[in-house]
Amino acid sequence: MFTKYAERYVLRSCSEGGYLSINAVNQRIESQPSLDKAWIFHSHDGAVNHALSIGEVHGETPDVMKLDQ
Repeated sequence: MFTKYAERYVLRSCSEGGYLSINAVNQRIESQPSLDKAWIFHSHDGAVNHALSIGEVHGETPDVMKLDQ
């Protein structure tokens, strides 16, 4: 089903409770308390693939959360 709105997904850290983002200075993945700087994905598959890869490297797979419009 097609909609006129783009889907948006973010990754949420289970242990820290924040939303994952990319640090602009050193390009590291870090947790942010709000959605303002969250790493946004426009497909569910992209978000899940990144979450699984992060889980392999960091030992904890973040949750994939769909944002409401």
